[in-house]
Amino acid sequence: MSDEESTRRPRRRARQSYKNEELKRDRWILSYADFITLLFAFFVALYSLSLKEAGDEKVLAETLNGVFDAVQKSIKPINIGEPTAGQPDSERLLEVAPDEPTEFENPPGEVEGRSPLFEVLNQSITSQFPTLERDGQLTITEDAEWVTLDMKAALVFGQGDYELTNEAVALMIVIANILRSYPAPIMVLGNTDDMPINSNRMPSNWHLSSMRAAAVAEELVYRGIDPKLLAPIGFSSENPQVRNTNDYARAQNRRVTLKISKRMADNLYDYLFQ
Repeated sequence: MSDEESTRRPRRRARQSYKNEELKRDRWILSYADFITLLFAFFVALYSLSLKEAGDEKVLAETLNGVFDAVQKSIKPINIGEPTAGQPDSERLLEVAPDEPTEFENPPGEVEGRSPLFEVLNQSITSQFPTLERDGQLTITEDAEWVTLDMKAALVFGQGDYELTNEAVALMIVIANILRSYPAPIMVLGNTDDMPINSNRMPSNWHLSSMRAAAVAEELVYRGIDPKLLAPIGFSSENPQVRNTNDYARAQNRRVTLKISKRMADNLYDYLFQ
């Protein structure tokens, strides 16, 4: 064996030993990942116990399933940091859904005072998303015929997008849990501002407003709302709340609205056209 060959082998062993040491040093990552998983399970267990004490076992199962499914369905992360105008506050979290569905007894036609549907929607959303109305991201109103839930587009979608945000999916879970016990016609209205759209996927604001309305309607159907009672409609920029004079005004006009009838009906088509 030559001197050159005898000097090569130790070098190879040294390199191999160095690589093994590097792999051993990185093994802490596995332990750390296990620790984080166990910590998450611990907090879920604490949350489960708190709900169980309140007698909300069914609510617990529905809420956790809905939130985990919402994370899987949404491709947009929740924003973190201080909220800005036209953007949702990431720290608003879903707590619990309503306990057992409440059977509403609204008679057809006009309802004097606040309708039960308005009261339940307003109370549930205020308790579970306490800053939405305060920040102007969501408003709930009613008249003689409709309960109207108006959501700013920045709460429900990313800019120029029609995929629901995580917070929007959590909000739809709460709304659908209430509306399942109130089989009334629902119109989902999509609205944009008057700025021309700049996207390869969306040729116009007509397409964007329609796709956004359809996305909300599809989520409600997925959560158990009868599709016969739903109609997504896109209005583009033709139904503004305020004049499109500046960025703030345009942000008010970018919205999705749920109009829920106070009259019961088997399907929306008969309600509108017969």
